[in-house]
Amino acid sequence: MDSPTDFLGRTIAVDNNLVYPVRRGSRMWLNRIQVTKVECDAVYGNSPEGRGVKLTNLKNTVVVS
Repeated sequence: MDSPTDFLGRTIAVDNNLVYPVRRGSRMWLNRIQVTKVECDAVYGNSPEGRGVKLTNLKNTVVVS
């Protein structure tokens, strides 16, 4: 099983912080999650507000410190 990677080619692991783009209408911004579970085609995590998030388009994410 291959480990998923972000836009820069870094491996995504549990407890990483990920940033990903969001768009609603003409507004765009970045959201952040802390990874809780990693699968080959999806990443699960929690937002700073405590919401559960599932990301499937991992090429739009970036691992941040």
